[in-house]
Amino acid sequence: MRPVELSPRLLAIAHQVPLGARFADIGTDHARLPVWLLEHGRIPSAIAVDLKEGPLSRARQTAARHDLTERISFRLGDGLTPLGPEEADAIAIAGMGGETIASILGNAPWASGGTCLFYLQPMTSVPDLRRWLWRNGFVIEREELVREDKLYV
Repeated sequence: MRPVELSPRLLAIAHQVPLGARFADIGTDHARLPVWLLEHGRIPSAIAVDLKEGPLSRARQTAARHDLTERISFRLGDGLTPLGPEEADAIAIAGMGGETIASILGNAPWASGGTCLFYLQPMTSVPDLRRWLWRNGFVIEREELVREDKLYV
């Protein structure tokens, strides 16, 4: 089985995840990001969360194809709700609108505690998300602009 391939935007996140991190992927869809991190030895295990059973089923299929089902915990639920604050120290929330990302973070009061690294990749409303983060005590430590086939604004 060939290793999973990531789009440039997901690869930018993958390269920033610290070695050995307790990783969670919110809105995982196909679970490509956690599978890539596991295949490259960057993390020991992962939590894959999605709001709908269809995407979570695709995530399970991806993990099964790469023989990683035992190393990923699959959870159905909204945003960070299925995740305890002590379960992850690196969390990706990618591929959704800035308003949705802000809502996900806002619904988890523990998120602003400064104990987790969040890898946020909004597809829309980037200035709104930046303002929300600033107003709610988050600090943007690093930004990376990535070119992909489509322009998101």
